Amino acid sequence: MARKTLDLGLRHHSRADLEAARERGEALRINVLGLASIADDVTPQLGRAAIASVTVLGALHANPEVKAALADRMS
Repeated sequence: MARKTLDLGLRHHSRADLEAARERGEALRINVLGLASIADDVTPQLGRAAIASVTVLGALHANPEVKAALADRMS
C-alpha cells in the first residue's frame, strides 16, 4: 500500500518516519513543491523499503547513497 502526500514548502522525512511507514507496510509517495529532505541517518535500504516515489519541484536534500538508491523512483 502506498501513501501519497503533496506538501508545499518544506517536508522533512526522519528515520523514525520511514521506519514507521515500513512497519505499517506502506511505501511513501513523496510529492513536494519546495524543499524535501531525508535525514542523514537514513540508509539506502530503508529509503528503498519505505519510499515508492519522489517528485520534487524544488530541491531534494539527502545523503548521496540514498539519492542513488532512489534514482529509479525519482521524477
